[in-house]
Amino acid sequence: MRSASRVAALPIALLLVLTMPASASASVQEAVDTFTYSQNMHPLGYSAREVPLTGTGSGIFNTDLAFWGKTAYQGTYEGFRIIDITQPDNPAEITNFTDCVAGTTNGNQGDVIIWENVLVRSWNSPAGAGGRFCGGIFTPQGEEGVHVFDVSDPLNPVGLAFVATPCGSHTATGVPDVANGRLLVYNSSSSGATGCRGLDIIEVPLDDPASASYLRFEPSGLQSLPNIVTVDQPSPAAGTYAATGAAFGPLPPTTPIAGAIELVDDGSAAPTEGCGPLIGFTAGAIALVDRGTCGFTVKVSNAQAAGAVAVIVANNVAGAPFTMGGSDPAIVIPAVMISQADGATIKAGLPATGSVGASPVPERSCHDTGVILGSVNLTACAGGDGFSVWSMDPADGGSLTDPQVLYSRSIPGIGIGHSASFTWDGEVLIFGHEPGGGSQAQCQATSSDVNRSLFFFGARTGDELGTFIHARPQTNLENCTWHNYNVVPLKNGRYVLVSAGYQSGLSVVDFSNPASAQEIAFADPAPLVNPDNPAAIELGGDWSSYWYDGRIYESDITRGLIVWELSANKVAGAMKLGHLNPQTQELSLP
Repeated sequence: MRSASRVAALPIALLLVLTMPASASASVQEAVDTFTYSQNMHPLGYSAREVPLTGTGSGIFNTDLAFWGKTAYQGTYEGFRIIDITQPDNPAEITNFTDCVAGTTNGNQGDVIIWENVLVRSWNSPAGAGGRFCGGIFTPQGEEGVHVFDVSDPLNPVGLAFVATPCGSHTATGVPDVANGRLLVYNSSSSGATGCRGLDIIEVPLDDPASASYLRFEPSGLQSLPNIVTVDQPSPAAGTYAATGAAFGPLPPTTPIAGAIELVDDGSAAPTEGCGPLIGFTAGAIALVDRGTCGFTVKVSNAQAAGAVAVIVANNVAGAPFTMGGSDPAIVIPAVMISQADGATIKAGLPATGSVGASPVPERSCHDTGVILGSVNLTACAGGDGFSVWSMDPADGGSLTDPQVLYSRSIPGIGIGHSASFTWDGEVLIFGHEPGGGSQAQCQATSSDVNRSLFFFGARTGDELGTFIHARPQTNLENCTWHNYNVVPLKNGRYVLVSAGYQSGLSVVDFSNPASAQEIAFADPAPLVNPDNPAAIELGGDWSSYWYDGRIYESDITRGLIVWELSANKVAGAMKLGHLNPQTQELSLP
């Protein structure tokens, strides 16, 4: 939904909200008849793949985009579409390929990469009982990864290979290595499980794509989790323990907080859970608390009130610790979580002293990955509470098949890092996150600033350069976050971003000054109405919006492909690339 008070803050040229231009085709009129859009946005064309909001076919969504020449490739939850965009005002579907999981969401998402006649599609969940076929290629039961297709005949895509990955393929990024006759794929599983936090590197030989193979796994950091708990000698528990963090309170500092480690006692039947005021706790100590009964913010607040300088929460179930949720702006001390096993070890080693601090370069899950080649040669994956950056430059000790991790950056208040991209000069990294997993209304006027924010960082340093809060508050019935985006390829040093935001539609942002970014164009649909429960959110909106060769292409989750033209001096002179995998910038610009 649009807010008149927020739109009024836009430049005067954008104030007019348009009705459909007479020249727009009927199909475009139907596709965008609920949209409000800025004066400089013009709907050109529409290729429908309408997804029912209920019943048969519902939930089999449209997803990400890739481009080669005059052809667009749109992922879907049951396969992919091939669309002729020779005439942007009349995009024509060539094929709606469903010979993977037709009529189901098994394997879902279906992100796509295109290189000449080779298409790579992500398969994001274990194949069901008995396995599954995708393009005639068998996917064994329980396995997930990527499928490789020959799309030289767009009317008849042919499956060539399945490459299994240990943790699935949520998204995938194409990295051309033409000098060696291959397309590399940096695969992101989006899993935070041990052994999954990083990138799978897959090789697709261009002269024999059917022989695609798994090369190696590249960890996203040097330590397994973002924080470290240290127990000092002479305790029998002396050593270091990997720890997660919290969505509330400050991050643990790089210079660890030291003190005595004390197991809490609140005088209750479960005294070590810290759900009530603490008894006999020593001010200045680090509180060790068991998970259970009450919320994490309650435990940390009680420890803070007793004088704790940091809190260690021991998990109460087996397995890896996780980022603790909750919100309490009154909490001013850091909190971390360790595993149940590590908690038992530390308890057995008390009394002891120790410390809580940030890991220098922690691993994180990789949800989506951006790559810039040319003279920059950087990769960034977003996931968990921030992002990690690698160099493929031999001067940094990296290569395309063995990137060198440079740093990992945690951001307070972030739980699901989603997207990372670069300016074309490689100076700025753009980071987006997905509070609520993309299904919640996180762009309301009452939503927190951090949940509505896009972030800008120095690409090689991780220094924060600025943020941009979503300019158009949405209703409580519109799922909304910053989602998939790219930067317009300009040689004049100006930075302009085209971004999707689910039911907030698409946004064009000038962030030439990252500390003072400004929305310069938008197209915002009215809320979808849930036919089963009008008081509930109906998932939909803009999955991806990208600038490609002079147009904006929008992949709408339930509508299909919408093509827009932007009339704005700030994008004048943009390069035409001839092909685009939006997560990959194959060259750098001065």
